[in-house]
Amino acid sequence: MGLTSKVLLKALLALSPSILLLLILIDQFPHTGLGRIVALPIIIIMNLLLIVLSLVMLGRLQLRYKVVLWVFIIMVTLCFALLMYPQEYGPSVAEVLWDRISG
Repeated sequence: MGLTSKVLLKALLALSPSILLLLILIDQFPHTGLGRIVALPIIIIMNLLLIVLSLVMLGRLQLRYKVVLWVFIIMVTLCFALLMYPQEYGPSVAEVLWDRISG
């Protein structure tokens, strides 16, 4: 397996939680209007850029630091996807989820 295919595989694996979250958000919050057409590609591109930059920056760290930082980076991509997901009317998705979690 070549270097570029390893990097691509790592990037796709790191991006998969974000895509899974977006699929769940599309199912649970369908009232987005035309904002979803613009927001979804922006979310995916920004998350992919963050992941690729992280792959470049974290190349020489020890394994335990890499694991901690990858968990942090994936959580950041999930938060970014959650906060950027549009809602046409009513409270934002983050507010709705916070209300559901807090009871």
